[in-house]
Amino acid sequence: MSNVKEVASATVSDGSLDHEIKTTSWWRRIVGFVWDSAEGEPRNRRYVQKLDAYMFTTICLGYFIKYLDQTNYSNAFVSGMQTDLKLYGNERNWLNTWFSLGIIIGSLPAMMFQLSWARPSYFLPACELVWSALVMGMAGANNIETMYALRFFIGLFEACAFPGYVALLGGWYGPKELTKRVAILLEIESIASMFSGYLQAGLYSSMNGRHGIAGWRWLFIMDGVISIPIALWGFFGIPDLPHTTKAFYLNAKDRQYGIERIEKLGRQPPVKLSRKVMKEVFLDWKIWSFVFPYVMVAACHTATSYFNLWLKATGYSVVKTNVLPTAGNALAIVVTLLWGILADRTEQRLLLITSLLVLMMVSNILLSIWTLPKPALMFAFYLSYAGSATTPVLIAWGNNLNAGNPNLRQLLVATANIVSYAWTLWVPLVLFPTYDAPRYQYGYQILILFGGLAIIGICLMAYLYKRQAKVSTPNDHSSDLEERYPDATI
Repeated sequence: MSNVKEVASATVSDGSLDHEIKTTSWWRRIVGFVWDSAEGEPRNRRYVQKLDAYMFTTICLGYFIKYLDQTNYSNAFVSGMQTDLKLYGNERNWLNTWFSLGIIIGSLPAMMFQLSWARPSYFLPACELVWSALVMGMAGANNIETMYALRFFIGLFEACAFPGYVALLGGWYGPKELTKRVAILLEIESIASMFSGYLQAGLYSSMNGRHGIAGWRWLFIMDGVISIPIALWGFFGIPDLPHTTKAFYLNAKDRQYGIERIEKLGRQPPVKLSRKVMKEVFLDWKIWSFVFPYVMVAACHTATSYFNLWLKATGYSVVKTNVLPTAGNALAIVVTLLWGILADRTEQRLLLITSLLVLMMVSNILLSIWTLPKPALMFAFYLSYAGSATTPVLIAWGNNLNAGNPNLRQLLVATANIVSYAWTLWVPLVLFPTYDAPRYQYGYQILILFGGLAIIGICLMAYLYKRQAKVSTPNDHSSDLEERYPDATI
């Protein structure tokens, strides 16, 4: 009865791509400002809520263990690994380089494998299990060469995760639903970093030396123990795409509704990759207009990676060196969620991204000066954490702009990820050598440049899509772009 009343009191929004029916219920409007499935047509609400409860939760858990297992070496390094393995050169950066190399080699083949042969519901959890076992193997490493090898293979098997998760979200959610969910997904990075810091601090205090195992080694063991059950659940929680799903939590009516819903949003199922399709995707300006700002955006706020080295050099204890950066992660969570909500509600993506990029440039200017009071440097490091809010807005924007081209949309983030990790192969080694920590001669100055290039790239991408929307023909993937996808407008 309540559902009938809600529909009767609702106003239908013609041409809405999100099937929105704006209710007159005041509490739904308030909650709906933050979370879209709180308002709208009851059938659509129930469907999106089911996706959130199963698929989105599973993806978030998968990304949690991915980032936990990716970044734990940083906490271990400042908690005894450096001393035990006698790592007094640039080994910390080389650990990141070998991981990045695995990501670069594995990303595109992983997405092509999913598009051509394997179901994501099988492939992604299987990779999660393998990399979790490799992380546990790091606890037994007694030399840096073994660490390098393990980090490479962890990166190789993690390569499928981020682009695979984003492709799944882009295949199920609409333009006014996607940004906040990508924002939450990326803020799992901050949650995982916070958790790793607290976990390492706790293990160092309570488990260091227990059973003859150093506290930093316990971190890798516990990360694996946490990761394996989550990976196993992925076989059930990941639903593939609307046209191919066999998820247990979606009945026949849900599946039919999901196909109709996503097709009205302009989403089409990917076609099997061929040489012709690959050529069309990678010779299209659209993918490269996204890749350039993506790489620059990701690069300009990397000062966060060196915060704990500054804390250690300044004289903070092992516990505080692991715990203090978590306040920056908390700031990143708040800003990213706020920016995701604002992007979905206002569609002012260009303004939201550039405003944060300006703040990143301010942060890096302060760190470049360096000869500032300790509170000022602390402020600059914490400010740099807010830069993580730019990436989800950009990713969702790119997905929505290319909604009608499924293969380009699926490969968008994977390609950008490859170039971004290739960029990180040289940036830490050249600009932030560990033996110069915590003060670097050129590092933060170059990050200022990256911020400026990111702003140029974002403005260029917006301009190119707006121009394309004006000249596109009815048969183009981009036809009627300005009407069907408000993201095409600046």
